[in-house]
Amino acid sequence: MLDNLIGEIKTGRLMRLQFLGYSLLLFLFLFGFAMLVVLAIGAGEHLLGGNLQEAQDQLREWFTLPFMLILGVLMMVFAFIGFNITAKRIRDIGLSGWWSVLVLVLLEGVVSFLYSQQTSSGLHSLVWLILALVPSNYAKN
Repeated sequence: MLDNLIGEIKTGRLMRLQFLGYSLLLFLFLFGFAMLVVLAIGAGEHLLGGNLQEAQDQLREWFTLPFMLILGVLMMVFAFIGFNITAKRIRDIGLSGWWSVLVLVLLEGVVSFLYSQQTSSGLHSLVWLILALVPSNYAKN
């Protein structure tokens, strides 16, 4: 499983069902991580008696540079895993994996800058749907 998530960077391939499964797994990891952060913030506010200002001050003390560095590293790992499984799926379709991922990331960034974040999210969802539906070796046929 780890080999599919972080290994076989240049040669790996994922079929449609594997891509769906690993995408769902990555989403669940990210959702769980976000829920832990939200629960920690809520518990901190509850422990401080519901005083929002005091809770915000406490959060500023907790979210120091080491915490932010760890959070940044975790987000880069999650991004790499997402890019890697996308590259493997694109490679399975018959296209160049990492170059296509780079083009998609740049395209989403340009769309987000020129139009809106919602349009970029829609484009991302459309690309994900296409990757989930297009059969293996489609571009080579």
